[in-house]
Amino acid sequence: MAEEVTTAGPDEKPKEAPTAPEALGGPVVRAALILALGAFVALMDTTIVGVALHALSAHFGADLADVQWVSAAYLLAMAALTPATSWAVERFGAAASWTASLCVFLAGSVLCGAAWSMGSLIAFRAVQGLGASMLFPLMRILVVQLAGPERMGRMMSLIAIPILVAPVIGPVVGGMVVQDLSWRWAFFLNVPIVVAVIVLSGVYLPNTRGQGASRLDVIGLLTMSGGLTTAIYGFSRLGAGKPVTDVQVFLPLLAAVLLLAAHGVGSRRSSAPIVDFGLFRNRPFTASTVITLLNNFGLYGAVVLVPMFFQQAGGKDPLAAGTIMVAQGIGAAVAVLIVGRLIDAKSNPRALVLVGLLLVAAGMTTFAMAGSASVNGLLLLALLLQGIGLALTASPIMVTLYHSLPLPSMPAATTANAISQQLGGAIGTTVIALLLQHYLSSDGDVTSAFQSVFWWSLGFVALTVVPALFLPSGQSKRA
Repeated sequence: MAEEVTTAGPDEKPKEAPTAPEALGGPVVRAALILALGAFVALMDTTIVGVALHALSAHFGADLADVQWVSAAYLLAMAALTPATSWAVERFGAAASWTASLCVFLAGSVLCGAAWSMGSLIAFRAVQGLGASMLFPLMRILVVQLAGPERMGRMMSLIAIPILVAPVIGPVVGGMVVQDLSWRWAFFLNVPIVVAVIVLSGVYLPNTRGQGASRLDVIGLLTMSGGLTTAIYGFSRLGAGKPVTDVQVFLPLLAAVLLLAAHGVGSRRSSAPIVDFGLFRNRPFTASTVITLLNNFGLYGAVVLVPMFFQQAGGKDPLAAGTIMVAQGIGAAVAVLIVGRLIDAKSNPRALVLVGLLLVAAGMTTFAMAGSASVNGLLLLALLLQGIGLALTASPIMVTLYHSLPLPSMPAATTANAISQQLGGAIGTTVIALLLQHYLSSDGDVTSAFQSVFWWSLGFVALTVVPALFLPSGQSKRA
């Protein structure tokens, strides 16, 4: 009996504490802010460069097809090194790998700002992409290491802010920089911020190496990285209007299938595979990863399609469209802080995600039924709801990914999830682009074309409900 009472005491305390979570503490909050700032500047760079593409075309006298390589080189380089994240964490430590990645990103930013030709800019953007390749999975791995299960919800919510807000603020900042300064400042703007994050990371982020890192599976890395980059390239060419029979589409996608299949076969023989497919036997991990992949289909509409709607159907310039999107950013920023506390208070993560998807669907339905792209109170409310919905969806998925996995598996789980996110982003972007091209060419009316694609995006959001039903409804079972 005495033994039962002793065990019950500690068990009751954690059950009560989560309903009113204790403060994160100075060191943990500081670490979260450092990580969030590093992710924010990398994401902002992507959106600012997107706005600057026309200025780059005018400056270098290049056509838009060549200028698109400024973005493509970055994405392809990112895909090349992301699969090595888990190994780098085990070999060098998450904080050391994070700082090294930031240093490469910084070098790429300086070189891009000093570029003297389109060729040099594309090459230096690849350097930037290599630096950014591990930043986002490393950020999440560091949060897991620093926060522990009881504080993971609030920490994940803090780092989710830049992911949700940067794509909204980026076009506004990008428009101001390109109009008032020069395209070079789209890259130089990163420099002081990244330098500050590197210094702060070196001082405040503890570095923990894994236990006995295995030798890098070079063949596995080549097949996975090769498969991922060729898939992203093939889908980007398809989304740019090339037919599926075009050599720039067919050959890369065929190579992707063969390389990824070879990786799947080879990983079964490897003692330290680049992607541990055994993780997919864990239901919360699989459900979270599938949602991450599907989000790039449905939620792409909420982040990218809406500003395009205001620009192409409403005649707004990128700066004006970006300013309108601030309503969505406000909803996301406010909601993400609340949802973090709810997660740590052991709220039902499945319910949070389902409510988030419902709010995104409500906002998407409003845009699908909008008769014009004129800004009004109803569309602004729809943006606010979408922002709240995105926050309710994003943070719980980041946490449920690790729901019942042992701590040593977390770097591998994060890496596999990041790969899924990149692949889903490439496919989702392509699908939405193809749908938009189809309806623009057949309908003739821009507003009607966007409405049709919004209905498709709504369908993808509804499809995401299926894996969301398999998310856990309770707290972590991890010991």
